Amino acid sequence: MTDAPLDLFDVFATDKESEEDGRWVELSTTTAFKIRAFGAKAVTDLRENLMKPYQQMLRVGLKIPEDKNEEIGLKVLAGAVLADWKGVKGVSGEVVPYSPDEAYAILKALPKMATFVIQFSLEGQNFRDETKEDGAGN
Repeated sequence: MTDAPLDLFDVFATDKESEEDGRWVELSTTTAFKIRAFGAKAVTDLRENLMKPYQQMLRVGLKIPEDKNEEIGLKVLAGAVLADWKGVKGVSGEVVPYSPDEAYAILKALPKMATFVIQFSLEGQNFRDETKEDGAGN
């Protein structure tokens, strides 16, 4: 019995376009999130921009205050990891269009939603090339 070498590209390759643009995740027939990969350029750019005011503190070995660190993390999720949504009710209970400010308010109120978005954005298989996956079972 011979084992063929594992093709790491089949296991780990992702579709760069879906990582950068985001992939729709349906939560119900009326509600969906468009989530980018955590390493997408929009995500890293926003994180770097929000961290700029704290660069001097970090250089001298100080830590960012916990409340500011949490705020930065939520703003990155709201403004870059989440790229869009459909059928989402805001804090007021009304359906709201996606905006970073609205997403921030909802993520702040619903930490489990923030965890869901983070987990989806970190899982490489969520951004695999769908045409490759379709042929995988053949």
